[in-house]
Amino acid sequence: MLCCLLFSMASGYGLWRELAPFLTKPIKEVLVADEFAGEDFDFGLSSYSKLLVMTDCFHIVLGYGGIDMVDQAVRSVVSKCADRASDIVKTTPTDSFAWLVRAAASARLLANDDFNVALQQSQLTGPNEQWIARFRVNLAETYLTQLSARSVTSEEADLRLLASSEKGVRLIAQRYISNPDFRARITAIVEQMPQERQIVFLKSVKKSMGKG
Repeated sequence: MLCCLLFSMASGYGLWRELAPFLTKPIKEVLVADEFAGEDFDFGLSSYSKLLVMTDCFHIVLGYGGIDMVDQAVRSVVSKCADRASDIVKTTPTDSFAWLVRAAASARLLANDDFNVALQQSQLTGPNEQWIARFRVNLAETYLTQLSARSVTSEEADLRLLASSEKGVRLIAQRYISNPDFRARITAIVEQMPQERQIVFLKSVKKSMGKG
């Protein structure tokens, strides 16, 4: 009977943990950081539960403006997301998205060493995850001056990955047009790819410029 009771208690606790991500406040309320001061950003044992929490945290962390980060309540929310991402990668070191969330939070908290390490780990653990690579590139380009040499190499791998797909190459072409400082770097990468991919990239750039 005692074993049944313990099993029931354990099952109930597990269910409560799994439901935790569904009980958090709407992300739109994050603009009022005090509303999230008591939010634990808890997650369950399933990968889906962790993904839900990390998705919320990723949007929350990047949702604040630069001026917001001087507010202690905002920094507390971002720090909590960083802690939760760290909790996940401690038990699941191959969780590329959790590494990315940790990188984003570290960047917002000006923890540059942690930012670079987490960004590199995200790429190492998810080198072929294009949806995560898109976010990594956006984050890397936003904090370009904070990138270490190894992080630059990681981003180049992500850019090659994106340039190898139709959707990815369109995103790169759009950045090529909107960011002049990006052009030389991506050109150097694309030039090393097979000729057919170079042609696809050029066509995508022309189309984005309205010339194709």
